[in-house]
Amino acid sequence: MKILVAYISKTGTTEEIAKRIGEILSAKGAETNIDVEVAPIDAVGSVQGYERLILGSPINGMKVLPQFKEFLSTKVAGSNIPTDIFIISYLFERGRNFWKNAIRKNVESIRTLAGASSVEIFAGRLSEPLPSFARFIFGTPKDLPLDMRDWGKIEAWAEGIAGGM
Repeated sequence: MKILVAYISKTGTTEEIAKRIGEILSAKGAETNIDVEVAPIDAVGSVQGYERLILGSPINGMKVLPQFKEFLSTKVAGSNIPTDIFIISYLFERGRNFWKNAIRKNVESIRTLAGASSVEIFAGRLSEPLPSFARFIFGTPKDLPLDMRDWGKIEAWAEGIAGGM
């Protein structure tokens, strides 16, 4: 089975998560003949030839990056390739419900566009603390760690996908 883990990353966080997902799937592949390729979406010419797609994007402005949506529209939609999506959002875990609902709405539209069987939203990482006005707007506490990634949750999701193959 040939699997593509493709991502778009602005700060490196989504790339790191994609690579970890790829490592987990590759470890499973050693036992079950799974071939895993991890690549940025701009390096993917076509999704034809893959039997499973695992695709990731960060959230920016409460939406996935436009390039990710374009990739789904032009290369994934209608391909009938089983697809799973992971989304990275620092605010989703601890932000106000208003922002969480905006993110959920966008993610649901992405799920529909790609025909994805699963979508998971993982917490992300910031390079520096949010300014006080942004914390107020988004409803985040002052003392949040810069790195909110839950590697256990990420790994469990990837293992669940691997176990289902």
